[in-house]
Amino acid sequence: MMEVTDSEVLMDSHLKEINETYFEHMYFAQKCGWQMVFAGLACVIHSIFPNLFVNTASDALKKLNQEMFERKAKGQVNEL
Repeated sequence: MMEVTDSEVLMDSHLKEINETYFEHMYFAQKCGWQMVFAGLACVIHSIFPNLFVNTASDALKKLNQEMFERKAKGQVNEL
């Protein structure tokens, strides 16, 4: 018989809490993460060249925020 670790219990409870499978969660979390990485890079470039990527980071954050609230409205996520 396999022993269940605390981290497995926590992961399982989180996935149940947000009503997603492991792969659904992985896809969305990675999508959000990469959007934030690119927005961050745009901020760094913008800090050096103020005329480049003027609205890129703020637009990315607005889009990410909207996606999270839409998921919550669909009932995919219990709480953000």
